[in-house]
Amino acid sequence: MNIKKVSSALLILISLVLFTGCVKSLNTDGLTLKIDADELNTSASSKFPIEKSFVVANVEIGKPNIYIKKENKISASLNMALNTIFLPTTKGSIEISGEPYFDKKESAIFLKHVEFEKLDFSNKEISKLINTTLLSSLKPIVDEIFKTIPIYKIEKDSFKGSFVKDIKVENKELLVTFGL
Repeated sequence: MNIKKVSSALLILISLVLFTGCVKSLNTDGLTLKIDADELNTSASSKFPIEKSFVVANVEIGKPNIYIKKENKISASLNMALNTIFLPTTKGSIEISGEPYFDKKESAIFLKHVEFEKLDFSNKEISKLINTTLLSSLKPIVDEIFKTIPIYKIEKDSFKGSFVKDIKVENKELLVTFGL
């Protein structure tokens, strides 16, 4: 038996056992795994809820519900509570989307170019009063959240954290390719 063939077969078998997730493909680019929304939500950080204070308002943002809605983007909906000096506390939700990227130093997937898709409040009167002003204030907060808190983490010390070659969203799936 050819040692090279046996080594290749063993490497493939070990890779399949070591890697979690659903195998999408194995080709010359490397091993590509699909990470589904359930895995993204399970790995979402326990750093939520996040509270931010402004001069006249406090905002609390809940743990995101992450899903894949568009090509090249990952979306999340976040519950929010807004407490202002002049208005009663109101609850709402934000829907955002952003492009995933892998930070090798952190061994984690983050979002960049975060955009607001939708902002809703349970109190429709407040929705009419607070629109663009609130969005312009919330955008830097939401950007910072997804730049510093990963949507998916790969163990730094693990074998697979060292070999992430590519990450992309395709056919509403988050694909991570491992290779040399």
